[in-house]
Amino acid sequence: MPMRFLIETHAELGTELTLDAQRAHYLCKVMRLTRGDTVDCFNGRGIAFSAELLTSTAKKCELRITQVEPVVLPVEPALHLGLSLLKGQAMDRALQQATELGARSISLISAQRSNVQLKGERTDNKLAHWRKIVAGACEQSGHLHLPALSPPMSLSDLLNTSQAKVTVLDMHGETLPLQLEPQTRLILIGPEGGWDEGERDLFAQHDLPCFSINPGTLRAETTPAVALALFYHVSRS
Repeated sequence: MPMRFLIETHAELGTELTLDAQRAHYLCKVMRLTRGDTVDCFNGRGIAFSAELLTSTAKKCELRITQVEPVVLPVEPALHLGLSLLKGQAMDRALQQATELGARSISLISAQRSNVQLKGERTDNKLAHWRKIVAGACEQSGHLHLPALSPPMSLSDLLNTSQAKVTVLDMHGETLPLQLEPQTRLILIGPEGGWDEGERDLFAQHDLPCFSINPGTLRAETTPAVALALFYHVSRS
């Protein structure tokens, strides 16, 4: 299946769309598409559609939607991710892999041992960068639903607002069972240094199950992909 191009629109037949310079450059210079070519697209909310390229320059592209496919419902039960902030490319890889493995949403956690502290404009810049990572991974993997990426918050705030069944990954937890009840879950993943004692006390106060998914110590950037794959499997056995 060819890679679909993310364009966040209502996707109505006949609608004309104008892309910015960055997206136009990708289509015309990288993909080498020209006027009259068809672009396979999706809107990030379950709708795939095709569009005809009307104009093609490195600075501007115009498209017309020519076909809209039926809405694809998201996979249920959903798996959401609570991911502690990581430094540099490790964060990029964690977000990319979580998206590829089908995380419905990703909530960023300012954990006590996170080696990144974000404030003000730096937070906005990082979020913009990370949302591009998530969008690119969604395009590459073929998912039609773009996972929401929430700004960094405290662990306490996340636990108090989550509507999903919260499950904690912790190297000191019990071994992940071979089968779990299928239900919407929020999987919490700690930073490189792991959860501190205060955070573990918080998990105990909320009576949250804590599981280990490997006898060794996984890198925090590796854990999202492994965890999502395992939870999808044990929730569908």
